[in-house]
Amino acid sequence: MRRRLPQELHDWIEIVVEDNADDLLRYLQRRVDPTHEAADLLGSVLLALWEHGARVPTDDEDARMWCFGVARNVLREHYRHAAKRLTLADALREHLRVSAAQDNAADSAAEGRIRDEAVRNAVLALDKRSRELVMLVHWDGFRIAEAARLLSMNESTARTRYGRALRRLERVLGERPSSAEVDGARREPGLRAGAR
Repeated sequence: MRRRLPQELHDWIEIVVEDNADDLLRYLQRRVDPTHEAADLLGSVLLALWEHGARVPTDDEDARMWCFGVARNVLREHYRHAAKRLTLADALREHLRVSAAQDNAADSAAEGRIRDEAVRNAVLALDKRSRELVMLVHWDGFRIAEAARLLSMNESTARTRYGRALRRLERVLGERPSSAEVDGARREPGLRAGAR
């Protein structure tokens, strides 16, 4: 419950406000940008006058100085909050910039994982010997001749089988898979044992 000011004090505050409000508004307008914020700041000064009316000096000059002291404090608080808002806005802008970059990277990585998964599934759908041949060439880095030796397969048979496997992958994937896509579709743990 708010305490009412004695009538005499109430009348004095009204006189102080009437005598100083325009000067206080101009004082604040010259110090804030945008200038329309000065009206809100003046409201804070006047509120302080009414809330602390008993502390307002009873001399005209002292009352004026007291009002401008309050205006100065309100202005200082406004600057402090404005600096805080700018710091927070800068931090938010930086966070959004980093988040956008991470989101773009995450989207690209997710698209890559989906593509890798499709390639991996297509390779796993090949017959056992063709699958192992493709995996040895693209995932393990062997040349076709070396993979053929590892699989105890004739080199020309390995080349034919490898060509057929790539054509099948092309049909399954809907386009010719690049070496990078086949290379990038990394084997899941335990795949080697099932591929032999």
